[in-house]
Amino acid sequence: MDYIKKLFELSIALLSEKNLYVLLEKIVTVAREFTGADAGSLYLKNNDKDRLEFKIVQTGSLNIYIGSSECEKDWRPVKLHHDDGSENFRNVSSVSALTGRIIIIDDCYNTPDYDFTGTREFDLHNHYRTRSMIVIPLKDFDGEVIGVLQLINKVDPHTKKVITFGDFDRESSVALASQATVAIINTKLFQELEKFLEKFIQSIGEAVDAKSPYTGNHVKKVATLVKMILEEINEDHVLFRGVSYSKDKIDLMEIAAWLHDIGKIAVPDHIMDKATKLQLLFDKIELIAERFEIIKRDLKIALLEHHISLDFYNYEIAKLDNDLLFLRESNSGDTFMSSDKIERIIKISQIKYKLGNNEVHLLRADDIKNLSIIRGTLTDEERTIIMNHAKMTTKILKSIPFPKKFIEAKHVASNHHEKLNGKGYPQGLNANKLNLDDRILAIADVFEALSSADRPYKQPKKLSEIFKILSFMVKDGDIDGDLVKFIFKSKIYLKYAKQEMLPAQIDEPVLFL
Repeated sequence: MDYIKKLFELSIALLSEKNLYVLLEKIVTVAREFTGADAGSLYLKNNDKDRLEFKIVQTGSLNIYIGSSECEKDWRPVKLHHDDGSENFRNVSSVSALTGRIIIIDDCYNTPDYDFTGTREFDLHNHYRTRSMIVIPLKDFDGEVIGVLQLINKVDPHTKKVITFGDFDRESSVALASQATVAIINTKLFQELEKFLEKFIQSIGEAVDAKSPYTGNHVKKVATLVKMILEEINEDHVLFRGVSYSKDKIDLMEIAAWLHDIGKIAVPDHIMDKATKLQLLFDKIELIAERFEIIKRDLKIALLEHHISLDFYNYEIAKLDNDLLFLRESNSGDTFMSSDKIERIIKISQIKYKLGNNEVHLLRADDIKNLSIIRGTLTDEERTIIMNHAKMTTKILKSIPFPKKFIEAKHVASNHHEKLNGKGYPQGLNANKLNLDDRILAIADVFEALSSADRPYKQPKKLSEIFKILSFMVKDGDIDGDLVKFIFKSKIYLKYAKQEMLPAQIDEPVLFL
């Protein structure tokens, strides 16, 4: 009854363990305890299924407890086939893996059936004597061997002498192996699904980045900065005392960073990549320049036909060149359009030229509207479309059944444009509803956008300019001031700048807080 109870307890313990290496150690430890074995080792087949790789090696009397990484580095794997393709029936572990048989040996030194050269070398080096052994194949649901459990030197609890493994050991090992195999398969499946999810999410993020040649590494760099901040928080013992981010939580935040702009897949390319105010599928400033050339042509014809004087011609040509230069400058997202500049745009728009039998204005209504954009390159309607990417991100992520472990990632990703003062979007959340995770991603997103050197509609900003803008954003209640101070004082920004920014952008910033 104690045995059955212990087996049930073991089953629960094994199935609840998600760390594969810890699980394998637990399997060998419990197997030794069940059978009274002094030593044990566990092999798993590699991905190509052509060899057995050591994962765990334990010898209680020698106080040897070697984990997976050391085993893979220092212990040679066991080939399942020789170089000529024939099956390897010289190693006891490979025989068990190839045949699926449990093998019991009374004395390893006195059996001609298997090659124990490696065992003898271990014994000689460690002053040990390997005698009895039981080798158990670990079979999956289809009967395929996924690994081998090897137990060595059963010790009589009374005499403390090494004895042979018996029928009970065989039966208990089979039961244990079944539980262990299920646990290993579940854990590996869980890890593979997690890895698949993380890689798939990264691929989505890279696909979103690839949609625009101007923001090609945005989500990747945001994820990089988020991780830097989290790792620094784990090292901080003042501002973030009591706050720590586990590996799982860091993974969650990286996933949120990779997904935060997924909604941009619904934003038309010509809006997302709008490098100038007149940018559509092409920059319409060149079309306007052609209209100027038409007017110049008509002036030249008038000059040749003596309808106008040379002085008038030269004056008008110079004026047209100056107006076109002004329009080119106005077309840039870096140009702030004051009221007098907008008035000049309207005045230029009144110039007419002959198109066929009709006279038309030099600038159309949409040209005036776009060139009159006060800041940046987007009209109000286009800005609304861009802003809707956050709402689309929420909609897309809401429909994805995230694992419980990462479910919060969808909420963090959806909140990256929210502001502490409640003036953000898409939900207008305020400081009371935005946790530290939300605030970190929001700042990382802003910092990357300000520091990016590949946006055609703005000049790359230096660190001093970035922190000046961040300071104003803190004062306006947009972002978390404590986080900005933390990034500044810990010099996370410098680590990020050296990795992701141009050398010319790196100067000595000042924080205005």
